[in-house]
Amino acid sequence: MERPVRPSGLGLVTALAISAACGGGPRTAPVHAPDSPVTVRPLKLSATITRFEVSPGDTLESVCRELEPGQWSQWCLSLASVLDPRALRPGMVVEGRRAPSGQLQSLTIRMDARSTVRAERSGETIRARRVDGTVQHEVVRLEGSIESSLFGAVDAAGGDAELAVRLAGIFQWDIDFFRDLRQGDRFVVIVDRRTVGGKPYGWGTLFAARFLNAGRTLNAVAFPDGQGRVGYYDLKGHPLRKEFLRAPLKFSRITSRFSLHRYHPVLHRRMPHYGVDYGAPVGTPVHVTADGVVRFVGRRGGGGKMVTVRHSNGYETSYLHLSRYARGIHHGVRVHQGQVIGYVGQTGLATGPHLDYRVRHNGKWINPLRISSPPAKPIARDRLRRFLSYAITVQTLLDGPGGSPWRHGLRPPRRAGPTWPGEPWTSGRWGFCTPGP
Repeated sequence: MERPVRPSGLGLVTALAISAACGGGPRTAPVHAPDSPVTVRPLKLSATITRFEVSPGDTLESVCRELEPGQWSQWCLSLASVLDPRALRPGMVVEGRRAPSGQLQSLTIRMDARSTVRAERSGETIRARRVDGTVQHEVVRLEGSIESSLFGAVDAAGGDAELAVRLAGIFQWDIDFFRDLRQGDRFVVIVDRRTVGGKPYGWGTLFAARFLNAGRTLNAVAFPDGQGRVGYYDLKGHPLRKEFLRAPLKFSRITSRFSLHRYHPVLHRRMPHYGVDYGAPVGTPVHVTADGVVRFVGRRGGGGKMVTVRHSNGYETSYLHLSRYARGIHHGVRVHQGQVIGYVGQTGLATGPHLDYRVRHNGKWINPLRISSPPAKPIARDRLRRFLSYAITVQTLLDGPGGSPWRHGLRPPRRAGPTWPGEPWTSGRWGFCTPGP
């Protein structure tokens, strides 16, 4: 096995001497003076952005304290000059911009898609201003079919939950939207769609609607009365509003019906149940079903917290097992149909959260689901001809291009009289048409 040969010390010295003699010694790189001086620019620091959402319990003061603990009062006073502190809501976006020194330079609160409040520092002064975007209006026709729920159908048609609730509110006297909806039911809505900068910004006036439910067709046309209050009427001018709502809850399910010999789940014996139970989560708003005067507010036996309201024509309604009462509800106060008077609970003899809704007529308990509710006041005779003229145009829009195949032979009113001045569906007092005096 061969081994590598290492040079001896003498051989190494000899090799270096020969290399030096031949000019092979170590070399050094020449040093040149720089042609020009080198300039080093200082690093430029950028502003810092802090962004967060308003949380429950936050106030204008707490927001300003978080962004500028030292001068929070100045920022708070400046913002309060253009923003009502009570208007601050959870979910609003707050953005603060700081200089490299850490000093707050601007504070922006985005209230919604349209409105922004901005405060800026200028020297030692802080100035605030509010900027509101321009709202664009467009009258649109939305048509849909019920597959599983009203909310899903309206969303698929181009609407949202807000529009679904408004549509249900128009037909609430004729349709119980929890019990009466059927797969295949259809609807049409003529509504003012609002946008800001191309983004949705809610809905304006809902001018007309049609609903096909279980083979019957219901029409609704918005029309103002002599005082400018808008109500909904069918194509012949009959009001949709009735004396009583179909149910005291917007969306719920019936868990127990009116019966003279129901088995009580707590007392474990058969006894009369003079109301209809609606199952709903605790805190669900309870709406009074007709105009009236509050007769009783408080606890009463197994009914727990309850409210009783006296109505015209000998009717009286009661709302049992409430968790709490709405603000301002007390004995003797007048309430109006649809007003929130309390919230679903589980007080008294109850196995779960629900509302027990009861109706008494001339001192006798009656089935709330069988109330014969007369309609509200019709359109005044001097305004009826104007309405019928208007309804012809509205019906054309509801039918859509080529007419609607599910209109069930409806015909426009005859001898409707002269049309109103101004082109229909153009910008006017409603942003929809000029209805005339």
